[in-house]
Amino acid sequence: DNKFETLAEALNAVESSDDVITILKDTQGPGLVIDKDVTINFNGKTYSFTEPVGSTGTESNGFQILAGNNVTLKNGGLNVAESAKENFYILVQNYANLTVEDMNLDGTNLDKWSATDGDSYVLSNNSGTVTITGATNITANNEGDKAFAFDVCKYGSYAAPTVNVNTTGTIAGDIEVSETATLNISAGTFTVEIAEAWCADGFIPVKNADDTWTVKEGKFIAQTETGAKFETLQEAVNAGTT
Repeated sequence: DNKFETLAEALNAVESSDDVITILKDTQGPGLVIDKDVTINFNGKTYSFTEPVGSTGTESNGFQILAGNNVTLKNGGLNVAESAKENFYILVQNYANLTVEDMNLDGTNLDKWSATDGDSYVLSNNSGTVTITGATNITANNEGDKAFAFDVCKYGSYAAPTVNVNTTGTIAGDIEVSETATLNISAGTFTVEIAEAWCADGFIPVKNADDTWTVKEGKFIAQTETGAKFETLQEAVNAGTT
């Protein structure tokens, strides 16, 4: 097993899709462009970004994962170092087929918001098929005008993304979905209202007593004049005119 001083060196050494990079300790380092099939096992550790990557002149990403690749991030955390927060707008910019499993994606230090929109994104999905699973948590910077936990938005000529969310964790922050993209939620706790159209087939959104939202298996069969939907006719009758 080869060992490396930096994540960048380990990534450069990956030659096969079967190669797995294992993080050995909590560490800080620059953002990286990922343009190969790879699995990064964070091994319970956290990687803190110190310098952004991205398109020339607009470098503001932690990871920029390019289209045509199969990438897995699992078993640990990503965030932006406190000393570098003014330089980051997106924690993970993704165009690939991406699996995020048992990860804490912490965007609370994303401070370089877009000059036009005032927004920031923890996980930005612009193409590929994305699976968010395990006990993954995604936390946006709640001080932003539009602080997105994640988006599902087609970009340019890339194929429209599909994002599947099946996590026992919490997604804290706004969610943005474009008309041509697909979001399928079958589990998770969310701090914003979940639209029925965002739920996977056979699942419906539920508002909790603490104003968070989850989803569960079921279907709506009745609706009141206020637009409220119910799983049974009796519930609708109890609530008002159907």
